[in-house]
Amino acid sequence: MKAPMLIVDGYNIIGSWEILKKLKEKNFGSARDQLISILAAFYPWCWGRIIIVFDGQNFAWDHHDGVEVVFTEASESADTLIERLAAGLAACSRVEVATSDFAELRAASALGATVLSAPALEERLKMEREAFSERLARKNRGKSLILNDLLQQSVIDGLERLRKT
Repeated sequence: MKAPMLIVDGYNIIGSWEILKKLKEKNFGSARDQLISILAAFYPWCWGRIIIVFDGQNFAWDHHDGVEVVFTEASESADTLIERLAAGLAACSRVEVATSDFAELRAASALGATVLSAPALEERLKMEREAFSERLARKNRGKSLILNDLLQQSVIDGLERLRKT
């Protein structure tokens, strides 16, 4: 089964997670970067695609460590873009939307997406981290750990192609 896609309401999550709220008070950009880093650690293990949407002034769509980071135009809210993405992508993929905005949760659910509140996303990441640690411990009992034990085969294959060029 294909891994689901995750669409994240960036500023909503930053305003909901305690660690990011504290960081935001000191440096807003650092809070954004930290959210991107946290979610990048779970790509592609948990989600086949991760898109974080932020309200912006000038449209931008960049990639950071496998995560797609989108800033909306000033005339469009992150909520509106999230709804458009969920509607367009839910037809061809399993979509999960992470936000604690009640109206956004209802809209995403109506579009066929699975919805995760900010606390639910935080808990899911904690559970995935624990499950990964357990799998790694089972896999490596009595063995020395090597990098290939941590990487997916597609990543190993890509590195091997780079090595040969």
